[in-house]
Amino acid sequence: MRRLLCAAVVLSACAPSERSRAPGGPAQKYAGTWDGRSYRSASDTGIPFRIVTAVVQDGSLRGTMTCTSLTAPPVPVRAREVSDTVVVNELGPYHSLSANADVVTTTTGKVRGDSLNGTFEMRPAGGGNVILTGNFRSKRVTP
Repeated sequence: MRRLLCAAVVLSACAPSERSRAPGGPAQKYAGTWDGRSYRSASDTGIPFRIVTAVVQDGSLRGTMTCTSLTAPPVPVRAREVSDTVVVNELGPYHSLSANADVVTTTTGKVRGDSLNGTFEMRPAGGGNVILTGNFRSKRVTP
């Protein structure tokens, strides 16, 4: 369950395409290291995670997420939508221990200062109904 939640978390920041057309464009705002927690409910203490992203050569925002409380391989993170205020990321596919299935998680987050907070939903990697939803909160550790 922890891996499922951790991967569902995430940094979520993203405009109409995954690319930032100009150097230093909106995607640059979300590049860096973010530490946070994902929550399934208001009473949940949260699962810690770290996301490290960078603007790559084609202008898109890419990176990895690791659950800092688990020994598991890093999960790929790809920005699907980036704007000055919102980022939509896709995490995975990865194997969720709690769902005992390969899944993909979509996060939607808004940046305010050095905080990036939002929601996530997890679905089977092959498509289908939502398995898990929740919220996440993160802070930038390094740009």
